[in-house]
Amino acid sequence: MKLLIVTQKADKTDPVLGFFHRWVEEFAKHCEHVTVIAQSVGAHQLPTNVTVLSLEKEKGISRTQQILRFWRLLWIHRGNYDVVFVHMVPLWIVLGAPFWILLQKRMYLWYEARGARWPLKFALLVVRKVFSASKHGMPIATTKSVITGHGIDTDRHSPGEEERERGLLVTVSRITRAKKLQVLVNALAELPKEFHLTIVGGPITEDDHHVLTDLKESIARKDLKARVTIQSLSPKHVLPLLKRAEAFIHASETSLDKSILEAVACGCLTLSSGAAAEAILPPILRPSEARFAEQIQHVLSLSDAEKDRLRKELREKVVREHSLPRLIGRLVKEME
Repeated sequence: MKLLIVTQKADKTDPVLGFFHRWVEEFAKHCEHVTVIAQSVGAHQLPTNVTVLSLEKEKGISRTQQILRFWRLLWIHRGNYDVVFVHMVPLWIVLGAPFWILLQKRMYLWYEARGARWPLKFALLVVRKVFSASKHGMPIATTKSVITGHGIDTDRHSPGEEERERGLLVTVSRITRAKKLQVLVNALAELPKEFHLTIVGGPITEDDHHVLTDLKESIARKDLKARVTIQSLSPKHVLPLLKRAEAFIHASETSLDKSILEAVACGCLTLSSGAAAEAILPPILRPSEARFAEQIQHVLSLSDAEKDRLRKELREKVVREHSLPRLIGRLVKEME
């Protein structure tokens, strides 16, 4: 198979999309050649059968220029791919479909989100299949939907040997309204002062920046500035944090976040009030928003043997259902 991947970023240091670098590495093991077209390109180190092309958003070019460049690259490299895999952004299906239909290229989409705007509806008309990590990731009912699980590098995301830092709570998330970070700040305010929270992530849109401002104001009002850290980290720097945190906390109303699975794979006790977490976490780790703080204390007060049992069982579930080799192997088979 000669595969074209269209994605937002090819940058292994990106705090949100850096994980996708490993996906491309894994695809390269199964494909004769992989061509990646990314809106922006940063640090990457990929096998020799991978070609990375940029729409040069990193250079600040306009959206119109990016689209024109996209069409040009599709045509220039038309002989280097026979299958198209678009990651997360259905608009690229809308823009590329006329070329791909003319050239008889099979189209597939990965979509794990709640939005159901018109680009997704159009994409579902022309793609062969749409892949999602969970049932929560495909908001439109369609016979083309294939639920695959996430792709977590469970060799890299594994428990560390160092002792967990008591009172350290961590969450990894884009700072945006749907992630409901205020729920976590409210929970921290109810916990004893030895608890502190690290929020790893940052804003993207203008509204996200408003959310960040509101969050910081809330933290100040609640006198939590000394107990909350907000920072953007590359994936390699997030990893040691997950290995030493006492608990990972999460309240997003979005689809199944891979950050939950990465934390679980690292042996981090993980609590989430999000509905999508039902697919991975047992009831004891799924508090209501109102009782989040109470449940954190309850879980962390369990015996060491009980906490170890939870960590082991959940990690085994992630390895079994959400490992990266399993996911990419499944995707390749579905696209052949």
